Amino acid sequence: MAAAAELLGHFGGFLVTDDYVGYNGVPSMRRQLCWSHMIRHFTAIAEQSGVGGQIGRRLLLLARAVIRTRHRLDDGRLDETRYRRRMQRLRRSICKQIERGAALAPDSRTGRQCRHLLKRESMLWTFLLDQRIPLDNNRAERALRPYVIWRKLSFASHSRRGDRFRAQVLSVSETARQQDVPLYPFLRRICTEVLSAEGVTTRLPLGTARLPG
Repeated sequence: MAAAAELLGHFGGFLVTDDYVGYNGVPSMRRQLCWSHMIRHFTAIAEQSGVGGQIGRRLLLLARAVIRTRHRLDDGRLDETRYRRRMQRLRRSICKQIERGAALAPDSRTGRQCRHLLKRESMLWTFLLDQRIPLDNNRAERALRPYVIWRKLSFASHSRRGDRFRAQVLSVSETARQQDVPLYPFLRRICTEVLSAEGVTTRLPLGTARLPG
């Protein structure tokens, strides 16, 4: 939780996340649980036998209906009034199924999962406050994917300094890509300003520039 708080700083927007406990410090009214992750949870419940599996399969159908309804709004096939009406119906149905699951035996997997979900039910629907809030964090995961693959293929770095540099430079490069900023001139400007702040006045080629000390 401390690491997430340090990373976010004084973040004042809406955060779309999975169910990682590190984000529990973010107020629930500013946090949206990712529906892609919810579908994975519901799929795991649906694979169980008995009543628990029935509840999971129903939750899975309803979750997919939520995503379809949002896509229809985004595509202009659904107006705002009908969109909100359908979402409210879906919310009531999903809440009813979660409550059914929460009422199962205390030691059942479905019961535990649904009781946990019932406490966080409001965070499933934060996106209804503002249409700019996405239902999932797929965009962030797509941005991280190249970094994760590169880390596996390169066997990571061998020092804390290397870990920090890698995370920072890849964060800068991905941000530049998303904002259509040419990466090389941007990195050169950063290096030049750092060197200037450190008292280095000689304009060295980027490949040979070194910080004092």
